Amino acid sequence: MLKVIFYIVKNFPYVPFYNIIKNMDKDFLLLKLGRAVWVSLIEDKKPEDALRYYVGYIDNLKQCSRDKKYKQLALDEISYSEKLFNDKILKLANDSFNEKNYFNAVYSYGVYFRFKQDDVTVLKNYIKALTEIGQSDLAIDLLNHIGTVDCANDAQLCKLFAEAYAKGNDPKMAVSYLRKYFAILENNVTAEDYNLLGCYYHNLYEYNHDMLNADASMKAFDAAYNMKPDLKIFAKNEAIVAAKVCCFENAAKAWNRILTKSDLTNDDKFDYAAFCLKSRNFEGWHKYFDARFDKENNPAKIPQMDKPRWDGTQNLSGATLLVYEEQGYGDTLLFFGYIPRLLNLAKKVIFVVQDPLYSLLKNNEFGVEVKSKTDASDLSKLDFDFYIPAMSIPLVLKLKDRELSVGEGYIKADGELVEKYRQKYFNNSKLKIGISFKGNSIGDTTRDANADCFLPLLQMKNVALYCINKPLTREEYEVFKKNNVVMLGDTFKDFADTAAAIENCDIVITTDNCILNLAGALGKKTFAMFNLTYQFRWFDLTGQDVVWFTSVRPFVNETYNGWEETIYKIMKIITE
Repeated sequence: MLKVIFYIVKNFPYVPFYNIIKNMDKDFLLLKLGRAVWVSLIEDKKPEDALRYYVGYIDNLKQCSRDKKYKQLALDEISYSEKLFNDKILKLANDSFNEKNYFNAVYSYGVYFRFKQDDVTVLKNYIKALTEIGQSDLAIDLLNHIGTVDCANDAQLCKLFAEAYAKGNDPKMAVSYLRKYFAILENNVTAEDYNLLGCYYHNLYEYNHDMLNADASMKAFDAAYNMKPDLKIFAKNEAIVAAKVCCFENAAKAWNRILTKSDLTNDDKFDYAAFCLKSRNFEGWHKYFDARFDKENNPAKIPQMDKPRWDGTQNLSGATLLVYEEQGYGDTLLFFGYIPRLLNLAKKVIFVVQDPLYSLLKNNEFGVEVKSKTDASDLSKLDFDFYIPAMSIPLVLKLKDRELSVGEGYIKADGELVEKYRQKYFNNSKLKIGISFKGNSIGDTTRDANADCFLPLLQMKNVALYCINKPLTREEYEVFKKNNVVMLGDTFKDFADTAAAIENCDIVITTDNCILNLAGALGKKTFAMFNLTYQFRWFDLTGQDVVWFTSVRPFVNETYNGWEETIYKIMKIITE
Protein backbone atom coordinates (compact mmCIF):
# COMPACT_ATOMS: atom_id res chain seq x y z
CA MET A 1 0.00 0.00 0.00
CA LEU A 2 2.92 2.36 0.77
CA LYS A 3 4.20 1.95 -2.79
CA VAL A 4 0.76 2.74 -4.18
CA ILE A 5 0.48 5.95 -2.14
CA PHE A 6 4.02 7.01 -3.13
CA TYR A 7 3.23 6.41 -6.82
CA ILE A 8 0.04 8.47 -6.60
CA VAL A 9 1.80 11.30 -4.75
CA LYS A 10 4.58 11.37 -7.32
CA ASN A 11 2.48 11.19 -10.47
CA PHE A 12 -0.78 12.84 -9.44
CA PRO A 13 0.08 15.67 -7.03
CA TYR A 14 -3.27 17.37 -7.37
CA VAL A 15 -5.33 14.30 -6.44
CA PRO A 16 -7.27 14.99 -3.17
CA PHE A 17 -5.18 12.63 -1.07
CA TYR A 18 -7.14 13.51 2.03
CA ASN A 19 -9.94 11.31 0.69
CA ILE A 20 -7.47 8.46 0.21
CA ILE A 21 -6.04 8.93 3.68
CA LYS A 22 -9.51 9.06 5.16
CA ASN A 23 -10.32 5.73 3.63
CA MET A 24 -7.10 4.36 5.11
CA ASP A 25 -7.84 5.29 8.69
CA LYS A 26 -6.23 8.69 8.17
CA ASP A 27 -2.70 7.39 8.21
CA PHE A 28 -0.95 10.76 8.25
CA LEU A 29 2.45 9.24 7.67
CA LEU A 30 1.42 8.17 4.20
CA LEU A 31 0.60 11.74 3.31
CA LYS A 32 3.91 13.07 4.63
CA LEU A 33 5.77 10.76 2.26
CA GLY A 34 4.93 13.27 -0.48
CA ARG A 35 7.58 15.57 0.93
CA ALA A 36 10.28 13.16 -0.23
CA VAL A 37 9.13 13.59 -3.83
CA TRP A 38 9.60 17.36 -4.14
CA VAL A 39 12.79 17.25 -2.06
CA SER A 40 14.17 14.64 -4.48
CA LEU A 41 13.19 16.77 -7.47
CA ILE A 42 14.98 19.80 -6.07
CA GLU A 43 18.09 17.74 -5.40
CA ASP A 44 17.79 16.46 -8.97
CA LYS A 45 17.80 20.12 -10.15
CA LYS A 46 14.26 20.05 -11.47
CA PRO A 47 12.71 23.16 -9.86
CA GLU A 48 9.74 23.28 -12.23
CA ASP A 49 8.59 19.75 -11.34
CA ALA A 50 9.42 20.34 -7.68
CA LEU A 51 7.15 23.39 -7.57
CA ARG A 52 4.22 21.47 -9.03
CA TYR A 53 4.52 18.65 -6.52
CA TYR A 54 5.15 21.05 -3.64
CA VAL A 55 2.00 23.06 -4.39
CA GLY A 56 -0.03 19.86 -4.58
CA TYR A 57 1.54 18.59 -1.36
CA ILE A 58 0.71 21.78 0.58
CA ASP A 59 -2.86 21.76 -0.77
CA ASN A 60 -3.33 18.20 0.49
CA LEU A 61 -1.95 19.17 3.91
CA LYS A 62 -4.38 22.09 4.07
CA GLN A 63 -7.26 19.74 3.34
CA CYS A 64 -6.02 17.35 5.99
CA SER A 65 -5.87 20.21 8.55
CA ARG A 66 -9.67 20.45 8.42
CA ASP A 67 -9.77 17.25 10.40
CA LYS A 68 -9.44 18.18 14.08
CA LYS A 69 -7.42 15.08 14.81
CA TYR A 70 -4.72 15.97 12.27
CA LYS A 71 -5.01 19.77 12.28
CA GLN A 72 -1.92 20.52 14.35
CA LEU A 73 0.15 17.82 12.70
CA ALA A 74 -0.77 19.20 9.27
CA LEU A 75 -0.06 22.82 10.26
CA ASP A 76 3.30 21.84 11.74
CA GLU A 77 4.17 19.95 8.57
CA ILE A 78 3.12 22.94 6.44
CA SER A 79 5.33 25.28 8.48
CA TYR A 80 8.27 22.90 8.32
CA SER A 81 7.82 22.20 4.59
CA GLU A 82 7.58 25.88 3.67
CA LYS A 83 10.92 26.62 5.30
CA LEU A 84 12.52 23.48 3.93
CA PHE A 85 11.26 24.18 0.40
CA ASN A 86 12.47 27.79 0.43
CA ASP A 87 15.86 26.80 1.83
CA LYS A 88 16.43 24.07 -0.71
CA ILE A 89 15.14 25.99 -3.75
CA LEU A 90 17.26 28.97 -2.72
CA LYS A 91 20.32 26.77 -2.42
CA LEU A 92 19.62 25.38 -5.89
CA ALA A 93 19.21 28.91 -7.24
CA ASN A 94 22.42 30.13 -5.63
CA ASP A 95 24.37 27.08 -6.77
CA SER A 96 23.13 27.56 -10.34
CA PHE A 97 23.98 31.25 -10.17
CA ASN A 98 27.51 30.58 -8.91
CA GLU A 99 27.98 28.01 -11.67
CA LYS A 100 26.77 30.65 -14.17
CA ASN A 101 23.91 28.41 -15.16
CA TYR A 102 21.73 31.49 -15.42
CA PHE A 103 18.74 29.83 -17.07
CA ASN A 104 18.30 27.37 -14.21
CA ALA A 105 19.07 30.15 -11.72
CA VAL A 106 16.31 32.32 -13.18
CA TYR A 107 13.75 29.57 -12.86
CA SER A 108 14.84 28.66 -9.33
CA TYR A 109 14.87 32.28 -8.18
CA GLY A 110 11.48 32.70 -9.84
CA VAL A 111 10.12 29.82 -7.79
CA TYR A 112 11.61 31.27 -4.62
CA PHE A 113 10.24 34.72 -5.48
CA ARG A 114 6.68 33.34 -5.49
CA PHE A 115 6.92 32.73 -1.77
CA LYS A 116 9.43 35.31 -0.57
CA GLN A 117 9.98 38.79 -2.04
CA ASP A 118 11.84 40.64 0.69
CA ASP A 119 15.33 39.13 0.47
CA VAL A 120 17.24 41.88 -1.33
CA THR A 121 20.43 39.84 -1.70
CA VAL A 122 18.48 37.11 -3.45
CA LEU A 123 16.73 39.66 -5.65
CA LYS A 124 20.04 41.10 -6.78
CA ASN A 125 21.19 37.67 -7.95
CA TYR A 126 17.82 37.16 -9.63
CA ILE A 127 18.22 40.49 -11.44
CA LYS A 128 21.74 39.61 -12.54
CA ALA A 129 20.58 36.25 -13.87
CA LEU A 130 17.67 37.86 -15.76
CA THR A 131 20.08 40.30 -17.35
CA GLU A 132 22.43 37.51 -18.38
CA ILE A 133 19.70 35.63 -20.27
CA GLY A 134 18.61 38.75 -22.15
CA GLN A 135 15.55 39.64 -20.08
CA SER A 136 16.70 43.14 -19.19
CA ASP A 137 13.20 44.60 -19.15
CA LEU A 138 12.17 42.11 -16.46
CA ALA A 139 15.37 42.85 -14.55
CA ILE A 140 14.52 46.57 -14.58
CA ASP A 141 10.95 45.85 -13.46
CA LEU A 142 12.30 43.75 -10.61
CA LEU A 143 14.76 46.47 -9.65
CA ASN A 144 11.93 48.96 -9.48
CA HIS A 145 10.02 46.49 -7.32
CA ILE A 146 12.64 46.79 -4.57
CA GLY A 147 11.04 49.74 -2.86
CA THR A 148 12.56 49.09 0.53
CA VAL A 149 16.10 49.86 -0.64
CA ASP A 150 17.46 53.37 -1.04
CA CYS A 151 19.14 53.12 -4.44
CA ALA A 152 21.16 56.27 -3.83
CA ASN A 153 23.07 54.47 -1.06
CA ASP A 154 23.27 50.98 -2.54
CA ALA A 155 26.24 50.76 -4.89
CA GLN A 156 25.57 47.19 -5.97
CA LEU A 157 21.99 48.00 -6.85
CA CYS A 158 23.11 50.99 -8.93
CA LYS A 159 25.53 48.75 -10.80
CA LEU A 160 22.80 46.21 -11.43
CA PHE A 161 20.58 48.96 -12.80
CA ALA A 162 23.41 50.07 -15.07
CA GLU A 163 24.02 46.57 -16.36
CA ALA A 164 20.32 45.94 -16.95
CA TYR A 165 19.90 49.18 -18.88
CA ALA A 166 23.08 48.52 -20.87
CA LYS A 167 21.83 45.13 -21.98
CA GLY A 168 18.38 46.63 -22.55
CA ASN A 169 19.92 49.03 -25.11
CA ASP A 170 19.43 52.15 -23.01
CA PRO A 171 23.02 53.45 -22.77
CA LYS A 172 21.99 56.82 -21.32
CA MET A 173 20.42 55.21 -18.25
CA ALA A 174 23.31 52.73 -18.02
CA VAL A 175 25.82 55.58 -17.79
CA SER A 176 23.60 57.46 -15.33
CA TYR A 177 23.37 54.58 -12.86
CA LEU A 178 27.04 53.65 -13.15
CA ARG A 179 27.94 57.27 -12.38
CA LYS A 180 25.78 56.95 -9.23
CA TYR A 181 27.69 53.77 -8.42
CA PHE A 182 30.95 55.72 -8.71
CA ALA A 183 29.60 58.53 -6.53
CA ILE A 184 28.69 56.08 -3.74
CA LEU A 185 32.02 54.25 -3.77
CA GLU A 186 34.06 57.44 -4.29
CA ASN A 187 37.73 56.35 -4.20
CA ASN A 188 36.98 52.62 -3.95
CA VAL A 189 36.16 51.99 -7.61
CA THR A 190 38.33 49.48 -9.45
CA ALA A 191 40.06 49.50 -12.80
CA GLU A 192 37.39 47.10 -14.00
CA ASP A 193 34.74 49.62 -12.96
CA TYR A 194 36.41 52.32 -15.03
CA ASN A 195 36.63 49.93 -17.96
CA LEU A 196 32.90 49.23 -17.66
CA LEU A 197 32.21 52.97 -17.58
CA GLY A 198 34.29 53.37 -20.71
CA CYS A 199 32.23 50.68 -22.45
CA TYR A 200 28.96 52.31 -21.42
CA TYR A 201 30.10 55.73 -22.63
CA HIS A 202 31.20 54.14 -25.89
CA ASN A 203 27.74 52.60 -26.27
CA LEU A 204 26.22 56.01 -25.61
CA TYR A 205 28.46 57.52 -28.28
CA GLU A 206 27.30 54.86 -30.73
CA TYR A 207 23.72 55.83 -29.86
CA ASN A 208 23.94 59.63 -30.20
CA HIS A 209 27.42 60.24 -31.70
CA ASP A 210 28.14 63.04 -29.29
CA MET A 211 31.93 63.49 -29.11
CA LEU A 212 31.64 64.33 -25.40
CA ASN A 213 30.69 60.70 -24.80
CA ALA A 214 33.60 59.45 -26.90
CA ASP A 215 35.94 61.67 -24.86
CA ALA A 216 34.44 60.35 -21.60
CA SER A 217 34.88 56.78 -22.86
CA MET A 218 38.56 57.33 -23.64
CA LYS A 219 39.17 59.01 -20.27
CA ALA A 220 37.57 56.08 -18.43
CA PHE A 221 39.69 53.52 -20.31
CA ASP A 222 42.77 55.64 -19.64
CA ALA A 223 41.96 55.69 -15.91
CA ALA A 224 41.53 51.91 -15.92
CA TYR A 225 44.91 51.43 -17.59
CA ASN A 226 46.65 53.78 -15.14
CA MET A 227 45.30 51.70 -12.27
CA LYS A 228 46.34 48.39 -13.84
CA PRO A 229 48.94 49.03 -16.55
CA ASP A 230 49.67 45.32 -16.77
CA LEU A 231 46.26 44.68 -18.37
CA LYS A 232 46.37 45.34 -22.10
CA ILE A 233 42.58 45.30 -22.61
CA PHE A 234 42.09 48.77 -21.14
CA ALA A 235 44.54 50.38 -23.57
CA LYS A 236 43.07 48.33 -26.44
CA ASN A 237 39.59 49.62 -25.71
CA GLU A 238 40.83 53.20 -25.70
CA ALA A 239 42.73 52.66 -28.94
CA ILE A 240 39.64 51.32 -30.73
CA VAL A 241 37.41 54.22 -29.65
CA ALA A 242 40.08 56.83 -30.39
CA ALA A 243 40.74 55.49 -33.89
CA LYS A 244 37.02 55.31 -34.61
CA VAL A 245 36.55 59.02 -33.91
CA CYS A 246 39.91 59.98 -35.52
CA CYS A 247 41.55 61.06 -32.26
CA PHE A 248 44.86 59.80 -33.58
CA GLU A 249 46.96 61.24 -30.77
CA ASN A 250 44.98 59.31 -28.14
CA ALA A 251 44.98 56.19 -30.30
CA ALA A 252 48.74 56.36 -30.85
CA LYS A 253 49.34 56.74 -27.10
CA ALA A 254 47.17 53.73 -26.38
CA TRP A 255 48.83 51.64 -29.10
CA ASN A 256 52.27 52.52 -27.80
CA ARG A 257 51.17 51.01 -24.50
CA ILE A 258 49.84 47.89 -26.18
CA LEU A 259 52.90 47.27 -28.32
CA THR A 260 55.12 47.05 -25.24
CA LYS A 261 53.19 44.02 -23.97
CA SER A 262 54.52 40.52 -24.41
CA ASP A 263 51.05 39.06 -25.07
CA LEU A 264 50.46 40.81 -28.41
CA THR A 265 47.95 38.74 -30.37
CA ASN A 266 47.30 38.58 -34.09
CA ASP A 267 44.00 40.35 -33.46
CA ASP A 268 46.05 43.15 -31.89
CA LYS A 269 48.42 43.25 -34.86
CA PHE A 270 45.58 43.46 -37.35
CA ASP A 271 43.79 46.19 -35.39
CA TYR A 272 47.05 48.11 -35.15
CA ALA A 273 47.57 47.74 -38.90
CA ALA A 274 44.09 49.17 -39.52
CA PHE A 275 44.89 52.12 -37.25
CA CYS A 276 48.20 52.65 -39.02
CA LEU A 277 46.55 52.89 -42.42
CA LYS A 278 43.83 55.27 -41.22
CA SER A 279 46.45 57.46 -39.52
CA ARG A 280 48.81 57.31 -42.55
CA ASN A 281 51.49 55.25 -40.80
CA PHE A 282 52.02 53.14 -43.91
CA GLU A 283 55.07 51.30 -42.56
CA GLY A 284 53.04 49.91 -39.65
CA TRP A 285 50.30 48.89 -42.08
CA HIS A 286 52.83 47.11 -44.29
CA LYS A 287 54.30 45.28 -41.31
CA TYR A 288 51.18 44.01 -39.60
CA PHE A 289 48.27 43.81 -42.05
CA ASP A 290 49.02 40.24 -43.09
CA ALA A 291 48.17 39.23 -39.51
CA ARG A 292 44.57 39.10 -40.81
CA PHE A 293 45.20 35.48 -41.84
CA ASP A 294 46.29 34.46 -38.33
CA LYS A 295 43.71 36.35 -36.29
CA GLU A 296 42.29 34.54 -33.30
CA ASN A 297 38.79 35.78 -34.23
CA ASN A 298 37.39 35.67 -37.77
CA PRO A 299 40.67 35.28 -39.66
CA ALA A 300 40.78 36.05 -43.38
CA LYS A 301 40.91 32.91 -45.49
CA ILE A 302 42.26 31.80 -48.84
CA PRO A 303 42.84 28.22 -50.03
CA GLN A 304 46.01 26.37 -49.12
CA MET A 305 48.60 26.59 -51.91
CA ASP A 306 51.39 24.13 -52.65
CA LYS A 307 53.47 26.94 -54.17
CA PRO A 308 55.44 29.62 -52.30
CA ARG A 309 53.86 32.93 -51.42
CA TRP A 310 55.45 35.94 -53.08
CA ASP A 311 56.77 38.36 -50.48
CA GLY A 312 58.48 40.79 -52.83
CA THR A 313 61.99 39.33 -52.51
CA GLN A 314 61.68 36.59 -55.17
CA ASN A 315 62.46 37.44 -58.80
CA LEU A 316 59.32 37.16 -60.93
CA SER A 317 60.85 38.01 -64.29
CA GLY A 318 60.38 34.49 -65.63
CA ALA A 319 57.57 33.41 -63.31
CA THR A 320 53.79 33.24 -63.24
CA LEU A 321 52.12 34.94 -60.28
CA LEU A 322 48.69 33.86 -59.08
CA VAL A 323 46.63 36.60 -57.39
CA TYR A 324 43.76 35.28 -55.28
CA GLU A 325 40.73 37.41 -54.34
CA GLU A 326 39.81 38.00 -50.75
CA GLN A 327 36.94 39.68 -48.87
CA GLY A 328 34.38 41.61 -50.94
CA TYR A 329 33.68 42.42 -54.57
CA GLY A 330 34.82 46.00 -54.05
CA ASP A 331 38.22 44.84 -52.81
CA THR A 332 38.75 42.70 -55.91
CA LEU A 333 37.76 45.59 -58.20
CA LEU A 334 40.20 47.89 -56.40
CA PHE A 335 43.19 45.56 -56.27
CA PHE A 336 42.65 44.54 -59.90
CA GLY A 337 44.03 48.01 -60.57
CA TYR A 338 47.49 46.88 -59.47
CA ILE A 339 47.79 44.38 -62.33
CA PRO A 340 49.91 46.69 -64.54
CA ARG A 341 52.51 47.01 -61.79
CA LEU A 342 52.63 43.23 -61.36
CA LEU A 343 53.02 42.74 -65.11
CA ASN A 344 56.15 44.87 -64.94
CA LEU A 345 57.61 42.32 -62.55
CA ALA A 346 56.18 38.95 -63.62
CA LYS A 347 56.15 37.07 -66.90
CA LYS A 348 52.47 36.26 -66.42
CA VAL A 349 49.69 37.03 -63.94
CA ILE A 350 46.61 34.94 -63.21
CA PHE A 351 43.84 36.53 -61.15
CA VAL A 352 41.22 34.35 -59.42
CA VAL A 353 38.03 36.37 -58.82
CA GLN A 354 34.55 35.82 -57.41
CA ASP A 355 32.16 34.25 -59.91
CA PRO A 356 29.88 37.34 -60.30
CA LEU A 357 32.95 39.39 -61.38
CA TYR A 358 34.26 36.92 -63.92
CA SER A 359 32.28 38.06 -67.00
CA LEU A 360 33.27 41.69 -66.34
CA LEU A 361 36.98 41.06 -65.87
CA LYS A 362 37.74 38.15 -68.18
CA ASN A 363 38.25 40.30 -71.29
CA ASN A 364 40.46 42.94 -69.69
CA GLU A 365 42.77 45.32 -71.50
CA PHE A 366 45.79 44.06 -69.54
CA GLY A 367 45.66 40.65 -71.19
CA VAL A 368 45.64 39.00 -67.76
CA GLU A 369 44.20 35.52 -67.43
CA VAL A 370 41.16 35.72 -65.15
CA LYS A 371 39.69 32.63 -63.51
CA SER A 372 36.45 32.34 -61.57
CA LYS A 373 36.61 30.68 -58.15
CA THR A 374 34.46 27.87 -59.50
CA ASP A 375 36.80 27.21 -62.44
CA ALA A 376 39.82 27.48 -60.12
CA SER A 377 38.40 25.27 -57.38
CA ASP A 378 41.26 22.81 -57.97
CA LEU A 379 44.33 25.04 -57.80
CA SER A 380 46.65 22.12 -58.51
CA LYS A 381 45.49 22.29 -62.13
CA LEU A 382 46.74 25.86 -62.54
CA ASP A 383 50.29 26.45 -63.69
CA PHE A 384 51.90 29.13 -61.52
CA ASP A 385 55.11 29.66 -59.57
CA PHE A 386 54.10 32.04 -56.76
CA TYR A 387 50.87 33.33 -55.29
CA ILE A 388 49.76 36.41 -53.37
CA PRO A 389 46.48 37.37 -51.67
CA ALA A 390 45.05 40.38 -53.51
CA MET A 391 45.05 42.72 -50.52
CA SER A 392 48.74 42.03 -49.87
CA ILE A 393 49.86 43.53 -53.17
CA PRO A 394 50.36 47.11 -51.87
CA LEU A 395 52.11 45.72 -48.79
CA VAL A 396 54.65 43.78 -50.82
CA LEU A 397 55.17 46.73 -53.18
CA LYS A 398 55.61 49.02 -50.13
CA LEU A 399 53.13 51.54 -51.54
CA LYS A 400 52.15 54.55 -49.48
CA ASP A 401 50.04 57.67 -49.77
CA ARG A 402 49.37 58.65 -53.41
CA GLU A 403 51.33 55.64 -54.62
CA LEU A 404 48.33 53.57 -53.58
CA SER A 405 46.13 55.14 -56.25
CA VAL A 406 44.97 52.82 -59.03
CA GLY A 407 43.81 55.80 -61.06
CA GLU A 408 40.62 55.28 -63.03
CA GLY A 409 39.17 53.62 -66.10
CA TYR A 410 41.19 50.41 -65.95
CA ILE A 411 38.04 48.29 -66.19
CA LYS A 412 35.86 48.53 -69.31
CA ALA A 413 32.17 47.72 -69.62
CA ASP A 414 31.02 45.44 -72.44
CA GLY A 415 30.02 47.63 -75.40
CA GLU A 416 27.03 45.51 -76.44
CA LEU A 417 25.63 45.50 -72.92
CA VAL A 418 26.16 49.25 -72.63
CA GLU A 419 24.13 49.81 -75.78
CA LYS A 420 21.45 47.38 -74.62
CA TYR A 421 20.98 49.30 -71.38
CA ARG A 422 21.10 52.64 -73.20
CA GLN A 423 18.32 51.70 -75.57
CA LYS A 424 16.10 50.18 -72.89
CA TYR A 425 16.58 52.53 -69.91
CA PHE A 426 18.83 55.51 -70.71
CA ASN A 427 17.62 56.76 -74.09
CA ASN A 428 16.72 60.26 -72.91
CA SER A 429 18.23 63.73 -72.70
CA LYS A 430 18.04 64.00 -68.90
CA LEU A 431 20.94 64.15 -66.47
CA LYS A 432 21.24 60.48 -65.60
CA ILE A 433 22.30 59.85 -61.99
CA GLY A 434 22.99 56.36 -60.67
CA ILE A 435 22.46 55.95 -56.94
CA SER A 436 23.58 53.27 -54.50
CA PHE A 437 22.88 53.51 -50.80
CA LYS A 438 23.81 50.21 -49.18
CA GLY A 439 26.14 47.26 -49.42
CA ASN A 440 26.17 43.65 -48.30
CA SER A 441 28.40 44.00 -45.24
CA ILE A 442 26.89 41.76 -42.58
CA GLY A 443 26.46 43.51 -39.26
CA ASP A 444 27.89 46.85 -40.46
CA THR A 445 25.07 49.26 -41.28
CA THR A 446 27.04 52.46 -40.56
CA ARG A 447 27.79 52.76 -44.28
CA ASP A 448 24.14 52.45 -45.35
CA ALA A 449 21.91 55.43 -46.07
CA ASN A 450 18.13 55.50 -46.18
CA ALA A 451 16.63 55.24 -49.66
CA ASP A 452 14.63 58.47 -49.52
CA CYS A 453 17.71 60.63 -48.74
CA PHE A 454 18.31 60.75 -52.52
CA LEU A 455 14.90 62.18 -53.36
CA PRO A 456 16.03 65.85 -53.10
CA LEU A 457 18.01 65.17 -56.31
CA LEU A 458 14.67 65.19 -58.12
CA GLN A 459 14.33 68.88 -57.28
CA MET A 460 16.94 69.58 -59.95
CA LYS A 461 15.71 70.19 -63.48
CA ASN A 462 15.74 67.46 -66.11
CA VAL A 463 17.06 64.68 -63.86
CA ALA A 464 16.49 60.91 -63.97
CA LEU A 465 17.47 58.69 -61.03
CA TYR A 466 18.59 55.09 -61.51
CA CYS A 467 18.89 52.80 -58.49
CA ILE A 468 21.72 50.32 -59.01
CA ASN A 469 21.27 48.49 -55.69
CA LYS A 470 20.05 44.94 -55.28
CA PRO A 471 18.04 43.67 -53.59
CA LEU A 472 15.56 46.25 -52.27
CA THR A 473 13.25 45.91 -49.32
CA ARG A 474 9.53 46.39 -49.89
CA GLU A 475 9.68 49.83 -48.29
CA GLU A 476 12.63 50.93 -50.47
CA TYR A 477 10.87 49.64 -53.57
CA GLU A 478 7.73 51.63 -52.77
CA VAL A 479 9.73 54.82 -52.13
CA PHE A 480 11.43 54.58 -55.53
CA LYS A 481 8.32 53.51 -57.41
CA LYS A 482 6.32 56.44 -56.01
CA ASN A 483 9.03 58.88 -57.14
CA ASN A 484 9.67 57.37 -60.59
CA VAL A 485 13.16 56.15 -59.77
CA VAL A 486 14.25 53.52 -62.30
CA MET A 487 15.19 50.37 -60.40
CA LEU A 488 17.79 48.37 -62.30
CA GLY A 489 18.99 45.94 -59.64
CA ASP A 490 16.73 43.09 -60.72
CA THR A 491 18.08 43.33 -64.28
CA PHE A 492 21.65 42.54 -63.19
CA LYS A 493 22.76 38.95 -63.69
CA ASP A 494 26.33 39.80 -62.69
CA PHE A 495 28.71 42.76 -62.52
CA ALA A 496 29.01 43.00 -66.30
CA ASP A 497 25.39 44.22 -66.33
CA THR A 498 26.04 46.55 -63.40
CA ALA A 499 29.04 48.06 -65.17
CA ALA A 500 27.00 48.57 -68.36
CA ALA A 501 24.32 50.44 -66.42
CA ILE A 502 26.92 52.63 -64.66
CA GLU A 503 28.58 53.42 -68.01
CA ASN A 504 25.27 54.93 -69.14
CA CYS A 505 25.09 57.24 -66.11
CA ASP A 506 26.43 60.77 -66.24
CA ILE A 507 27.13 60.71 -62.50
CA VAL A 508 27.12 58.09 -59.75
CA ILE A 509 26.31 58.99 -56.13
CA THR A 510 27.02 56.17 -53.70
CA THR A 511 27.78 55.29 -50.12
CA ASP A 512 30.80 53.16 -49.20
CA ASN A 513 30.00 49.90 -50.99
CA CYS A 514 31.18 47.95 -54.04
CA ILE A 515 29.43 50.36 -56.44
CA LEU A 516 31.92 53.02 -55.32
CA ASN A 517 34.79 50.73 -56.33
CA LEU A 518 33.17 49.69 -59.62
CA ALA A 519 32.37 53.27 -60.63
CA GLY A 520 35.91 54.33 -59.71
CA ALA A 521 37.45 51.46 -61.67
CA LEU A 522 35.31 52.41 -64.68
CA GLY A 523 36.43 56.02 -64.36
CA LYS A 524 32.89 57.32 -63.89
CA LYS A 525 32.46 60.71 -62.23
CA THR A 526 31.43 59.62 -58.75
CA PHE A 527 30.41 61.35 -55.54
CA ALA A 528 31.09 59.07 -52.58
CA MET A 529 29.26 59.67 -49.30
CA PHE A 530 30.85 58.58 -46.02
CA ASN A 531 29.28 58.55 -42.58
CA LEU A 532 30.70 60.57 -39.71
CA THR A 533 32.71 57.49 -38.75
CA TYR A 534 34.10 55.48 -41.63
CA GLN A 535 36.30 52.49 -42.41
CA PHE A 536 40.04 52.49 -41.80
CA ARG A 537 40.98 52.12 -45.48
CA TRP A 538 39.91 55.69 -46.27
CA PHE A 539 43.02 57.36 -44.91
CA ASP A 540 42.46 60.71 -46.65
CA LEU A 541 38.98 62.06 -47.44
CA THR A 542 40.00 65.69 -47.40
CA GLY A 543 40.92 66.14 -51.06
CA GLN A 544 39.24 66.08 -54.45
CA ASP A 545 39.44 62.29 -54.65
CA VAL A 546 39.58 59.32 -52.29
CA VAL A 547 43.23 58.63 -53.26
CA TRP A 548 42.57 55.01 -54.26
CA PHE A 549 40.42 56.19 -57.22
CA THR A 550 40.98 59.53 -58.95
CA SER A 551 37.42 59.84 -60.34
CA VAL A 552 35.73 59.45 -56.94
CA ARG A 553 35.17 62.61 -54.88
CA PRO A 554 34.57 62.14 -51.13
CA PHE A 555 31.94 63.77 -48.91
CA VAL A 556 31.87 63.03 -45.18
CA ASN A 557 28.64 63.57 -43.25
CA GLU A 558 28.92 66.42 -40.76
CA THR A 559 26.55 64.52 -38.44
CA TYR A 560 26.01 60.81 -37.99
CA ASN A 561 23.60 59.56 -40.70
CA GLY A 562 23.34 63.12 -42.00
CA TRP A 563 22.98 61.83 -45.55
CA GLU A 564 20.44 64.38 -46.73
CA GLU A 565 22.71 67.29 -45.75
CA THR A 566 25.46 65.70 -47.84
CA ILE A 567 23.10 65.21 -50.78
CA TYR A 568 22.37 68.94 -50.80
CA LYS A 569 26.12 69.67 -50.89
CA ILE A 570 26.47 67.36 -53.89
CA MET A 571 23.47 68.97 -55.58
CA LYS A 572 25.09 72.38 -55.23
CA ILE A 573 28.25 71.15 -56.94
CA ILE A 574 26.30 69.45 -59.74
CA THR A 575 24.30 72.60 -60.51
CA GLU A 576 27.24 75.03 -60.38
